[in-house]
Amino acid sequence: MNKRTTMTALIGVVLAILPLLVGSKYYQHMLVIWGLYAVYALSLNVVIGYLGELNFGHAAFFGIGAYTSAILTTRYGVPVVSGPLFAALVTGLIGAVVGYLSLRSTGPQFAILTLSFGSILFTIVNYWVDFTRGPMGITNIPPFSLPFLKIDFTQARNMYYVVLVAVAITAYGCFALMRGHSGRAFIAVRENPQLAASLGINIFQTKLLGFIGAAALAGAAGSLYAHYLSVITPDMMGLQGVAAVIIMVIIGGKGTIVGPMIGALVYVCLLEVLRATGPLRMVSFGALMTLCVIFLPGGLISIWRRHMNETRLAEAGNTTVEHP
Repeated sequence: MNKRTTMTALIGVVLAILPLLVGSKYYQHMLVIWGLYAVYALSLNVVIGYLGELNFGHAAFFGIGAYTSAILTTRYGVPVVSGPLFAALVTGLIGAVVGYLSLRSTGPQFAILTLSFGSILFTIVNYWVDFTRGPMGITNIPPFSLPFLKIDFTQARNMYYVVLVAVAITAYGCFALMRGHSGRAFIAVRENPQLAASLGINIFQTKLLGFIGAAALAGAAGSLYAHYLSVITPDMMGLQGVAAVIIMVIIGGKGTIVGPMIGALVYVCLLEVLRATGPLRMVSFGALMTLCVIFLPGGLISIWRRHMNETRLAEAGNTTVEHP
């Protein structure tokens, strides 16, 4: 068993027993929020970190997933366990339309287009009062449930394990993706589109595939978010929501798997620590992201990577001395 496998197993064990070690329901609630944001951040990381495009409309997919699941379960009697699946399907379809229209552009043009589409979706949800209840939002959303299991998922400790499974599946999916042909195509498109095209990679199709997958994943995360908090409003799709998820990815470390998860943890912790400062919270987050971009362009995960590289060099140096 190599060091990476051992470390992954150790982290998994710690995360599994963490709610048992933390007796406070408040901290258990924060762990659930972290897990939901971790899945959310990992979904955006597919676009920002793997495809190299800045998506300013990703919060709309998170919100659409939440509204899809909430409306289907509260008005049409769809089983709650099917909510994330339908949310992923709907957001994936919307993501296909948005991606098809916007991915022919790159760089600032793509960012502006996604911001425009996100604003359009936000406006629709905010003003279509008959269907979405507009600024009032949707309340009394049923809690998550599993057939044949009488578990109260309104309790944060129980819901945490559902979210932890979602985090594990998402993280493993990203890991498998980057080890496969599609992941290598993503990186090739990000690093050198012209060279990737010369190798037979369909640039537009590759980007569209990643964009749809990221949208569907964000929708599923939004569904779990809605069923956990039991109330949603259009604000989750606004500019503050966009800034929040981008901050998570950038601070943690884009293009990695652990980075966005760390970024989500930092965001959730600072969100609570700075709650008393009110609107100044976003100023603090903006300053933190600025500092990260300047001094840690690889995100917080780059500190760990630097340490591991130094350790390997030291071990290699010791081996050379011992066995000339």
